[in-house]
Order: sequence, then structure tokens, then C-alpha cells
Amino acid sequence: MDAYAPPDPALRGLVEGRYHAGREVLARGETVVVPASLSLCLNVNCGEAPPGSPAAYAAGPGMLYRYGAEERGPTVVEWVGVRLTPLGAYRLVGGPLSKTGGRIADLSDLFGAPGRILAERCRAARGWPERFALVDEFLLRRLAEGPQPSPETVRAWRLLSSSTGQLRVAELAADAGWSTDHFGKVFRRQTGLSPKTAARLMRLQALLRCAARQPAGWPRLAAEHGYSDQPHFNRDMREFTGMTPSAYFARLRPCGCLSAPPLPEVARTVGSDSFKTAVANPS
Repeated sequence: MDAYAPPDPALRGLVEGRYHAGREVLARGETVVVPASLSLCLNVNCGEAPPGSPAAYAAGPGMLYRYGAEERGPTVVEWVGVRLTPLGAYRLVGGPLSKTGGRIADLSDLFGAPGRILAERCRAARGWPERFALVDEFLLRRLAEGPQPSPETVRAWRLLSSSTGQLRVAELAADAGWSTDHFGKVFRRQTGLSPKTAARLMRLQALLRCAARQPAGWPRLAAEHGYSDQPHFNRDMREFTGMTPSAYFARLRPCGCLSAPPLPEVARTVGSDSFKTAVANPS
């Protein structure tokens, strides 16, 4: 059971899509994989938190993580979530994002007392409309206080996005009039991702959107999106989704998450090293 609501118009371009809330029952041992994205994802568990998950947390850009039910029985998960665009996150978090990339952070660590209070109020709220209004109020207050990303970073993000991640970092740095090293540091501080990681995610997401519209052979799609060969594409799929290309669409859920295979199958399909580095323990 899912519910959606648009953010306040003042947050346009800072929030990706709509606010999303839901309630689901995870069967015994069931695991859900959340693929890495370009966004900073804020989640508040309004009921029982999945084992190992904080009650309210932010999953940084580039973060592949999972949550699931306990082995002893089913778990009811009730939550409200919002995805902040990278440049929107810089404004709404109120400072450098370099420490958010690829990690899970408790909302109280990211936002201080206001983050803790938001989580408490959402859990006490009566229904999704009230929770969506609380998130709106929280983000609008952050917006009034937040810094602006540099014009160079804004332009670089737009250029990289319009090229679906196929511009070289040196080209972006030259366009900004900065050294490659300085450009990389500023870009990471204001988006939470290195330029190279952002480009890899943009390229992969473009390929998956194309595959969803017009299924075609993976080698052809990989070549059309700038991958040097099929193994190159497979490595990015495993790092950012935890799945092989063939398993991805078979396990894709309407919300964009993935139903994880049993753990032994994951180990066989993904490879233990990449899975361990990509999947975080939010505790």
C-alpha cells in the first residue's frame, strides 16, 4: 500500500519526484535491495524499523543498501521517504555532502535536533497527509537557511547530465576554468559524489531507462551508452544494483527497489567482494 504527494512548489528542482510513503509486510527472511542513485534519500520508519536499520536515516548518493525482515517471522514496515536531488541536498542539508556519499547516516546526525524532532513527529502523526505536511514544513525551513551551490557546479552537473555521463572530467574542469583536482573536490563537496561516480551512475541509469522502453541485446545497449565491453557494463550493474543485467528487470519492484534473491544466490551472482563493499549495514 503506497501513497504519494507532490512537494511544495518552492521545492521544485530540489526534491526528486513526489514524496512516497508505504506500508508493507516483509515475509520471514525477505530482503529488499535499494539500488544506488544520484539522490540523497531520507527515510523515516513510522512503525517497526527493519532489523539493523535506524528509525530515521539518510542514504547517501551512490549508496546501495538493503533492508529486510527477521528470520523469526514477518516484519511490518511503515515509512515515509523523500529523494533530494544532489544540488537540492546541498541546500537542504545546509553544507558539504562529501561525507554523505556512499553511507547511511541517522537523521539526527545529519540535521541535528531538527532531524530527530521530524522523525518523532512523523511517527506520532495520524496518517500520510499529516506526515507529508511535516516533511514539507521541515524542508521549507531548511531551504530558507541553506547555501547555494556554486554556478560552476550547477553548470557541470547540467552538462554531465545532458551527456548521460559521457563527458570526461577534464572537459568539465576546463569548462569551469579550474584544475581537475580542484573541480573534483568542489563537485564532491556539493553533490556527495565524485564526478566519475556521478558519470557512471548517469550512464547506467540512461541505459536502464532505454532497456525498459525498448528491450534489446545487452551488448548493443552497452556499446551505445559508452561502455567499452559487456564485462565493463556488468561491473557497474553489480556495483550499483547488486544484480546481473538479466536479474535486474526480473526482480524490479514498482517503487524502483529490487526483491533480493536468497543470500547464497546473491553470493553466486554478484560475487562476495563487490557485494560486501556495496551493501551497508545501517547500524
